[in-house]
Amino acid sequence: ACLPAIFVLLGTPSNKPFDRSFQTLLRFSTPLLLNTMTAQSKPEMSAEIKRKEEIENALVWSYGLFMFSVMLVIPTRAPMILHIKGGDAAAAAKVMGAMASASAVLELFMNPVFGRLSDKFGRKPFLLLSPLIDSFLHALVGLMPYNLPVQFIDKVISGSLIFAFVAPVNAVLVDLWGAGEQLVPRMARAQMFAGLGATAGPYIGAKLGQKKSFQFSAAMFVATFAWIWKTFPETLKPENRKEFDITACSPLRFLNLFKDKTTAALATTIGLQSFGDTFNVNDINFLYLKSVLGYGQSQVGTFSTAMGFSQIVNARLMKQMSQALGGAKATLLSNISWALGMLAFGTSKSSPQLGAALALLSGGHLRATAVSSYLLKAGAGAGLGAAETDAARANLTALIKVFVPMLYSSVYAKMTSNGRNIPGAPHILIAFFTMLSQLLFSTINVKAL
Repeated sequence: ACLPAIFVLLGTPSNKPFDRSFQTLLRFSTPLLLNTMTAQSKPEMSAEIKRKEEIENALVWSYGLFMFSVMLVIPTRAPMILHIKGGDAAAAAKVMGAMASASAVLELFMNPVFGRLSDKFGRKPFLLLSPLIDSFLHALVGLMPYNLPVQFIDKVISGSLIFAFVAPVNAVLVDLWGAGEQLVPRMARAQMFAGLGATAGPYIGAKLGQKKSFQFSAAMFVATFAWIWKTFPETLKPENRKEFDITACSPLRFLNLFKDKTTAALATTIGLQSFGDTFNVNDINFLYLKSVLGYGQSQVGTFSTAMGFSQIVNARLMKQMSQALGGAKATLLSNISWALGMLAFGTSKSSPQLGAALALLSGGHLRATAVSSYLLKAGAGAGLGAAETDAARANLTALIKVFVPMLYSSVYAKMTSNGRNIPGAPHILIAFFTMLSQLLFSTINVKAL
């Protein structure tokens, strides 16, 4: 029922058919989601396991609320920048690329510091930090929506704080369940809640409009802060805390992952996969949808909603595949699905074709989930804390994010000028990097971890 609904969503640009389609999607998908979101504990489980399940439930709902707050402004920020630049799409694309690169540079310095501090002082303070700061920044944009410096500061800081929130989420799951194969379905379940937020956020944000979407997002960040404060306990045990070492907080800390052959291969695999991460392709997706399919703000919001829902579908698939086939085979299928989806996206000429591409992408959003769990386990074997390892991974992907927006914009410009007309060239390039990551991953003996 889910994938046909996505096709319908992409084929209905007007508001009323879209509303009916979205309601139909919710009607068919709600039983599936509720079944997945309910507590995993059973009567015969021990009290300790039930306690861990309750903590995980509080965590994943926090993750969903946070991503909902983030995604509320996804369909509205680009049109606001476009308005500020007087409708000049090329100038707006350059500004958005500069925002993304600056955010990644800030992330390079923040990730190792927050990772080490989280391994010293615990997870909860850093789960609270991101929504607190984001609420203030989005409230400022709500007050001054067409002020470019305010937009720039908000995007740079709030963008970097997304991953400052995700790192302790992963570290909490390691605290509860340990690293390795058993972590994959837990991480997939957390991503399903993130997908729920990524589905509802763009839909409601597009409905609210530009200024109100930021105001509502600020309010939801406050709600996220309050939820974490009230429901989430600290999970890092005193005996597992590591002393803070400022000398270990270099933005090049990720190089420690390359001291060992296995962690180096796993980190490189994740790096190659990250070329196609949603936050790396949002801007180039917007350009493609606008220039090739003629999509406006409402239709971009529709696409973002459908993309978020496809993430929920993939989280469900990834959890089942990892349990039935193991993490390595699940990664293979996910990488293939993502590469094919990007190829289909980059050659789409209509909404139905884009819907087919999105159906393929629904199998690949979480292609790095199992690889990340293996990296956490390998990092533990090398004496690195869970948050430290995940921060190093995030730093590597942040470094890639510094130049990826510029790479995609230059490829797009080159392949759409001087008589060339291949606007999907960046998506084809992403498909290549995805399959290259699979080739490298296939050389790693994950069973030996």
